[in-house]
Amino acid sequence: MKKRILLLTACGLLTVSSMKATGIENPVPYVVSNPVEVLKNDYDTYGKKLGTTFKGTEDLKLLKEIVSWLGTPYKYAASNKGKGTDCSGFVSGVFNNVYGIKLQRTSSSMVVNVNKVERNELECGDILFFANDKGSIYHVAIYLANDVFAHSATSKNIGVKTDNLNSTYYKKAFYCAGRVKSLDKRSKAQDKDDVSNVVINGDKNKGNSKGKADNKTSVEDYYETYSKDFGVKFKGSEDLTILKEIHSWLGTPYKSGLAQKGVGVDAPGFVSTVFENACNVLLSRQPDKMKKNLTKTSKNKLKFGDVVFYKKGESYPIIGIYLSDGKIVYPSISKGVMVIDMKNVSFSINYMGSISALNY
Repeated sequence: MKKRILLLTACGLLTVSSMKATGIENPVPYVVSNPVEVLKNDYDTYGKKLGTTFKGTEDLKLLKEIVSWLGTPYKYAASNKGKGTDCSGFVSGVFNNVYGIKLQRTSSSMVVNVNKVERNELECGDILFFANDKGSIYHVAIYLANDVFAHSATSKNIGVKTDNLNSTYYKKAFYCAGRVKSLDKRSKAQDKDDVSNVVINGDKNKGNSKGKADNKTSVEDYYETYSKDFGVKFKGSEDLTILKEIHSWLGTPYKSGLAQKGVGVDAPGFVSTVFENACNVLLSRQPDKMKKNLTKTSKNKLKFGDVVFYKKGESYPIIGIYLSDGKIVYPSISKGVMVIDMKNVSFSINYMGSISALNY
């Protein structure tokens, strides 16, 4: 008795004889790949490219996106895959491309987007924050696994690469970590510490996984306090680290050629020092050169953090930082660092510019 081989197709069953009749010779049965093996191969592939090993539960879309950024050169204030990006541009670009999540655009302001995560609880996709000795955050990265993270490095313009948290430099600079709030699946995630509390209040246990912020004041409370103290209404998206820094200068007397908080400061010194301390942005202290560090904007497009120059003759009597509601903060010769309504300034506006990295 002849045996007939049956093959299952999308259209039903075909016998070998019927397939030959239609011109199909030596049919080969379709073999379904083992999905577990396919996934394992994907994780192995990404692990090799990123220099670590994965458990097999990480988000493959996230890993694929991070890998696609590898080798993108470092470029300040940019976020362009393959062409150039800074650290926050890389992190915000990845989360936008994978999840459609819009994160704050600077390293220090990104803390408002995350819930705190202890170092021993880090998971793939958590955001790492690095700070200088003053506690000012200047760098962010995406955690992968086994202490390996991806980031855009300024050193030698290498750009997007991986590094290890246990290396001497990053071990010392590590400040805290956070999980993007909308992706935080932990039970009662809303009760987790908000990283912004650690940054704003100043966590004396920097880098210590057991460190806690002493003050549990909410982010909303800070915006409310600063709105009252500055006499403006903030939206709630402004960089709290910059707000805190500006607030700490209020009342500092005017003194030409100085930039010492509480002692004395002139206009260029105030503006440049605020941004250096708050977000590691370096601006020239010479007004005409400072303008070259900025991107020109217009009065109806002014936003928090923009710099406004007033000129009289060859001098700049006022150089201030825009807050909100038509008000700027600047060092007054008679009253020191204070807030003034732009409508009450008798000098002519010479220039208004944005710091590209502060892309709110």
